[in-house]
Amino acid sequence: MDGEVNVKTERLREFMDALACAEPTPGGGASSAVAGALGCAQAQMVAAITAQNPRYAEVRDAMEECWDRLAGLRTRFMGLADEDARGYTTVARALKMPRESEAEKAERARVLADALEGACRAPFEMLACAGEALEALDFLAKKGSKLAKSDVICAAALLEAAANGASATVLANTSWMADRELARRLEALEAHQRELVRLYGAEIGARVERELLA
Repeated sequence: MDGEVNVKTERLREFMDALACAEPTPGGGASSAVAGALGCAQAQMVAAITAQNPRYAEVRDAMEECWDRLAGLRTRFMGLADEDARGYTTVARALKMPRESEAEKAERARVLADALEGACRAPFEMLACAGEALEALDFLAKKGSKLAKSDVICAAALLEAAANGASATVLANTSWMADRELARRLEALEAHQRELVRLYGAEIGARVERELLA
């Protein structure tokens, strides 16, 4: 069994090794996306356990649909890890552009503005994916197997962590923006989406925790 686990976790170890080194990528945005993918996978486990239990036959089809929905979100989260890294690279490249002449300064400012706005796209989509995954998790919390209640709480925590990290990534980009009006709009949108995820995740976690303590 230990050998099987080692094989299955090798890629995750490689990612953590890359994250732990001094290179800027992968960074917080990528690890946030991976947290979101882990949250989706944890939720898929709840759906799978429920679907195979004869006592939950009446929700089997719904559980399988939920599993498929979460599978798509998990794949998207992993894609966003790469997209976030590319966004950072684009910003870093813009910051290194020459700025000796006025023309160079203007071009650098233009390219940097586009890069920073573009780098916000992946973390904003992470926030959206976290919200959608929590919708699926809410269904699992209500209709899923009682044997997997703790897994629902774990999934909610991972999805909240993904949203918090994505929000921090947005703020890291907006802090560099020369267009402060745009920055404030993006920060307001980020705060709203993060709060929705926080409230949703906290409500699910608290409800299931009460069930475990009852």
